[in-house]
Amino acid sequence: MMRDEAPTTVQVLAPVGQDARIIVETLRAGGIDALEIGTLADICKQLRQNDGMSIAGLLLTEESLSELAPSGDFADCLEKQPPWSDIPICILTVPGDRPSTVQRWRLFEALGNVTLLARPLTAEVLQSVARGLIRARARQLQTKRHLDELKDAAQLLERRVAERTEELMTAEETLRQAQKMEAIGQLTGGIAHDFNNLLQVINTNMELTKLRMRQGRFADIERFVQSAHDATQRAGALTHRLLAFARRQTLDPKAISPNRLIDGMLDLIRRTLGPSVEVNARLEETLHTTLSDPVQLENAVLNLCINARDAMPAGGTLTIRTNNVSFKGRLARLHGLSDGDYVVIAVADTGYGMAAEIIDKAFDPFFTTKPLGQGTGLGLSMVYGFSRQSGGKVSIESQVGKGTTVSIYLPRLTDSTPEAEDLPATIVLPAVGKQRTVLVVDDEADIRLGCTEVLKDAGFNVIEASDGPSGLDILNSNAEIDILVSDIGMPGMNGKEMVDRARFRRPALPVLFMTGYAEKSVFGNGRVEEGAHLLTKPFAIEELVLKINDMIDAED
Repeated sequence: MMRDEAPTTVQVLAPVGQDARIIVETLRAGGIDALEIGTLADICKQLRQNDGMSIAGLLLTEESLSELAPSGDFADCLEKQPPWSDIPICILTVPGDRPSTVQRWRLFEALGNVTLLARPLTAEVLQSVARGLIRARARQLQTKRHLDELKDAAQLLERRVAERTEELMTAEETLRQAQKMEAIGQLTGGIAHDFNNLLQVINTNMELTKLRMRQGRFADIERFVQSAHDATQRAGALTHRLLAFARRQTLDPKAISPNRLIDGMLDLIRRTLGPSVEVNARLEETLHTTLSDPVQLENAVLNLCINARDAMPAGGTLTIRTNNVSFKGRLARLHGLSDGDYVVIAVADTGYGMAAEIIDKAFDPFFTTKPLGQGTGLGLSMVYGFSRQSGGKVSIESQVGKGTTVSIYLPRLTDSTPEAEDLPATIVLPAVGKQRTVLVVDDEADIRLGCTEVLKDAGFNVIEASDGPSGLDILNSNAEIDILVSDIGMPGMNGKEMVDRARFRRPALPVLFMTGYAEKSVFGNGRVEEGAHLLTKPFAIEELVLKINDMIDAED
């Protein structure tokens, strides 16, 4: 039978005498397709195989149910029909005044969609009842078709939703990558300009130094060298900022002055925002110290500045303000903060501004008002998460057409831990109490030579190795080595691999790793192993010696 065709065969079960044959012939005489069946088990078989799709209706004599119980197999088959199906059944009752017992009526109820027809009856009545069974069954099949269509439509919709969801996820990832590349392009464009300037300063001062030395004029050499040194320090600060943006550094929260952090970012912010945006800083002189991850705080401030620039496409003014605030009691609860003192970093623009309903959604992940391809809606949610994890909050004040101010609140650091100061400009190599032997491993000859000279001047014995395998050979020898200083990012065998292999022979050897960027790619959790230390390039020569002396003191 085709899927869309309704069954037209009424099946007849009448086991006594010639009843079945007479009923079938009567129905056929009225143009109704009828079929005699042998047992109730035959009906159950059809129900189990094809949900009774071939049955238009059942005409049963009451005698065929004489051995049937209300909980029997036939009743069970009817009970387990699919939701759309309820096969219509006409039972020709026993003629006469047979009493209707409770058990008999329970059996009829168990069979479900049952019509009782008392015998004797005319051919017209029998044919009319059969046509009613066929029509009722046809309506059920029509319901089934509608349900199948709905199911197919639901499956098609589900597939389309899944496909659309995958497309949106792909588009979202593309947007994230595009935004990341756009931000990197903005950063590196400005930083490349700065690097070229710094390289020019270094190159000019080195050439002047060589020229003066050939001329025998030594009076200005120290000034030229100092200028070149200052340029390398600024170049190092730029690389650290790039690494922080790319999240390639491992930095723990520490006591910082937000004013100093913002001062150090202003050039980067101005380069990123471009000449159409005027950048002002109004920093409170007596600003509290806070405990925060400087990388995350820099990223948060930079994110807010980029958002502000996007709200001022024709240009405008961006102002970064800092101040101290204190919240207690009801005021603290209104702000969702604990009682105490806080540092506020506010980024204000003169851009479009935001309506109240936009502000309510601004911190939701992936919510953005930017055109397609120009934002992912992750920036403010990241700032929100960072401020909350730091024990503070972030808030937005805005008026349409007048601009927006986003404020980050960070708790004041109440202990007396001072903020780390910059290293002194005067180079003084610390003395070494006891002569120690240091193995220096670096594939860059100039860096290896510089470290060797510095350590020798500080009183150390120095052994050199140009790569990981050479360093491992020395470590596996009987050479007396007190400290290992090794670069991490070396071709072939990197510094960590060399140390891991050497630990079998020298398990307690103090190690100082030097790196420019690779600690996260080598150390899975972003932290060096216990017993090892990290020195990030570029570093001052006295910092190298101080670090080694600290390691020696710890060993002693």
